Amino acid sequence: MKQKSALFDLHCDTLTRSLYCSATAGAGLLDDPAAQLSLSRMPAGTKWVQCFAVFVPDDKRGAEGAAFFDRWAAAFAQEMEREKDRVCWCRSAGDLAAAMDAGKVAALLTVEGGSALGGKLERMDTLWDAGVRMMTLTWNGENELASGHDTGAGFSAFGREVVGTMEERGMVVDVSHLNDRGFEELLGIAKKPFVASHSNARSVCAHRRNLPDDFIREMVARHCLIGLNYCKDFLSDDGRGNLEDLWRHVERFLELGAEKCLALGSDYDGADMHPDLDGVEKALGIYDFLTERGLPGETAEDILFGNAWRFFQGVLS
Repeated sequence: MKQKSALFDLHCDTLTRSLYCSATAGAGLLDDPAAQLSLSRMPAGTKWVQCFAVFVPDDKRGAEGAAFFDRWAAAFAQEMEREKDRVCWCRSAGDLAAAMDAGKVAALLTVEGGSALGGKLERMDTLWDAGVRMMTLTWNGENELASGHDTGAGFSAFGREVVGTMEERGMVVDVSHLNDRGFEELLGIAKKPFVASHSNARSVCAHRRNLPDDFIREMVARHCLIGLNYCKDFLSDDGRGNLEDLWRHVERFLELGAEKCLALGSDYDGADMHPDLDGVEKALGIYDFLTERGLPGETAEDILFGNAWRFFQGVLS
């Protein structure tokens, strides 16, 4: 497989885009031409793995949060049936490989916001059976597990239990949106490598959604995975967020030793993006951009695909 024609994207909000954007009449959730990610706009012949998140807003708690997830997990299942000729619903490493061999998009279901559990540990069975293989613990605010970057609290006892159960199950822990206190507490909880699915470097762009250098070093030491976010506000302090700004983050991550930990986490359909990055058809161009800046082809291939592929091949049974 020629990796410059392969891409692994750790996060998009395309599935729940209709919550805050008008949808094109008659279009499926994953093939809306107005969306940043549309199946029909993916470059032909590309080996593509896409994580589709069920985004659970902060105001959905308890039974309401659980019901919200259930609704959108069912919608995802319907989309997988609708698009079965070009998408493979993946739950295991073997499924991912089979999708690549079949020339289909490999779709992984994820969660953004641990309120999907409704505050009940037994709902881990529900999420797992629905196909969820990675969960972002929080969004911006506080939920039953922990607190996002807009709040200051740490982990609850329930949240600590959830992390342990996720690791036992083989569900990947995602720390994007988690606040600094929560990240530091997680270091004492987590026993396995975890992911920041869509987070950049705070030393390049000071937004608190981004990772401080010491957090990045810790993730490198633990063989974790970090997905570059294309959001303008997370790429540059002036909100420009073009390819040059993305390159500045790549350089910083590499300076911190993240060559084998760095991946893509676009945040498609959940963020405002510069025209350089605004749309799924632009993504493969990142390879040429990185190599033109002097990055070895193998390193660029690893960022676009290889690092995330190896990570998930290792953690998914």
